[in-house]
Amino acid sequence: MNKDQFRKFMKSLKSIESKLDLLVRLQKASMPKPKITPAEKQILRLCDRQHTVDDIMKETKKTKTNVETLLSNLRKKALIKSVRLKDKVVYERI
Repeated sequence: MNKDQFRKFMKSLKSIESKLDLLVRLQKASMPKPKITPAEKQILRLCDRQHTVDDIMKETKKTKTNVETLLSNLRKKALIKSVRLKDKVVYERI
């Protein structure tokens, strides 16, 4: 694949991603708001595309297992997604 083909391919992928994001938002808007615990709310506030698991642990004083469990719960409730940025994984609200 040459550079031009690769660029077109990446442009298509970005277009697909934006359309999928829109579908997720529309679906989310039609669903009842999920109930979240105070601990999940505390974690959700830190899902700003900057905090890693370690960062969240330091901010909340929770164990790694606890943070990972809460992140998993928030993911299952379609409130966050994980994003790989360079060499780290961060979290963002959907």
